[in-house]
Amino acid sequence: MWRETTKHERNRKIWDEEFDDFVPDRVLDFHVHVWNEGVIPDGGSFSCAGHDITKYDVEGLKQDLGEVYPGRRTSAVCFGLPDPRYDRERNNRRLADACDGVRFFPFRLFDPAEGDAQAVRRDIEERGFVGLKPYPDYVREKKTEDVELRDMLPDWIMEIADDLALLVTVHLPRKQRLADPLNQRQLVDLCRRYRRARIVLAHVGRAYFLKNVVGRLDGLRDLPNLYYDVAMLNHWEVLAHLFRTVGPDRVLYGSDAPIGLAPGKSVEINDQYTYVTPVPWRLSISDDHGRLTFTSFLYEGLRAIRKAVNHLGLGESFVKGIFFENGTRLLGRRASPPGKAGPRRVPRPRGG
Repeated sequence: MWRETTKHERNRKIWDEEFDDFVPDRVLDFHVHVWNEGVIPDGGSFSCAGHDITKYDVEGLKQDLGEVYPGRRTSAVCFGLPDPRYDRERNNRRLADACDGVRFFPFRLFDPAEGDAQAVRRDIEERGFVGLKPYPDYVREKKTEDVELRDMLPDWIMEIADDLALLVTVHLPRKQRLADPLNQRQLVDLCRRYRRARIVLAHVGRAYFLKNVVGRLDGLRDLPNLYYDVAMLNHWEVLAHLFRTVGPDRVLYGSDAPIGLAPGKSVEINDQYTYVTPVPWRLSISDDHGRLTFTSFLYEGLRAIRKAVNHLGLGESFVKGIFFENGTRLLGRRASPPGKAGPRRVPRPRGG
């Protein structure tokens, strides 16, 4: 069983000793990937840090949320698996059907090649999507390192996002990610031109090591509609810099499940980052000698959050904000605990 949940005794011990007195009663995970069987073409699979799977559906997510955050009331923002090789329409359709807009909130995978603005808007409204998830790989006519934000989010889709006050979770392109000057300029322009849309920088702009975040938030922190999710951030100093630089209401907890459930840790080496995993993965260094006992990326992330919070002397209200209240405010309503979901209602989020 590759998923590192409290089904493993070592993880239950970590939870009881390190997190039970820290993680609030309510947890809203703002960064989860969900896809059903058939999204990945026949014979294919997705590598969760070296563990191949063919689906991760809402039912699996429900089980994992209960086992990762025992005793907590949980909810999640969900988007599909953004890869142009996969069945995006099937993924979007099934995800929207599975999310209730009360506990689970669907974001629509967006491909700029779709082109038909009216059809896209109708799909968003009829299926109850509360946000969009673009991705650099959907821009096929450029190399990944040359993709620009405006390629991922052409004006026509941002006009829809602005009009409907949608959230947009952005995975920054280009080699330097958050540190890229063009990304910085286009991000500022995006936020200023489309003020009703709310932009969420996934993985704090993919700033997984300290040098890539220091000095990079200064020109962004005064944008009132820009937010940061901390998914897969295992570096406490990066988080401490984020927490002391941007407003306390701008930070959103995220896990990047199902990858976040896999055993491993993100590490910084000489102003670079990589992952360390117990098994080979194309993005990692693996522990071929089996010398380490791992917990999940998710629990390593919780450790980093707690260390940053303690280092800065931040209080309970800050912790409750990042784990639940900030995200709930963005979604425009209170997420209900399991077992109390009413009829499907997906309100239009309020402007930011």
